[in-house]
Parts: sequence; structure tokens; C-alpha cells
Amino acid sequence: MPIPINLIANLPVDAWIENDAVTFGLLMAILGVVFWTNSLNHRFWRTFYTIFPMLLLCYFLPSLLTLTQLVDPEKSQLYFVASRYLLPASLVLLTSSIDLREILRLGP
Repeated sequence: MPIPINLIANLPVDAWIENDAVTFGLLMAILGVVFWTNSLNHRFWRTFYTIFPMLLLCYFLPSLLTLTQLVDPEKSQLYFVASRYLLPASLVLLTSSIDLREILRLGP
């Protein structure tokens, strides 16, 4: 496992944010700001999102947390929690809005 190195002084650097709840909150805040600004009708934001797609920012901005060493993904258990709890809950919510009567009408 590589040790994060400060590029200027070549010293090991610890992440600034080590609490998973704070990391999750920061990720949700970043995504919330991206979705909110995408829904605005201001000329600047419309032009901005025609140049930089929203989906690109949803991936790029959280990766800056790792690049700037604010968060260390190797020490975080956030991926485990998201894949074991948040993803199944999201799938249940997604399938709960299915119109079963229309699906049953599709075939025998």
C-alpha cells in the first residue's frame, strides 16, 4: 500500500478528514451543489454546464478530495457502507415505483 507523499517536502501526509460521517456529508454537499446549480436558469450556469457536463463534475469534484489529500479512501469504510446499505436501499426505492399492472399486461 503506497504511503501518501507530500510532493513538495516528500514527507508522508495524513488525510485531514478521517471521520466517515464527515466525508459522507462533504460528498453529499458537493453533489447537492452540483445538482442545485445545474437546475438554475442563470445564464452563467447554463453556459457552464454546456461546457462541463453535470455527470463529469459529479465524478471529478469528489476525486479532488483524494488528490488534495483531504480524504484517504484506503482508510475509509464509506465504500463498504455505500455498497452494502445505500445501494440496496436505493434499488428497493427504485423498484417500489414500478407499475406492476402494466408489467403484467406485457405478456403471459
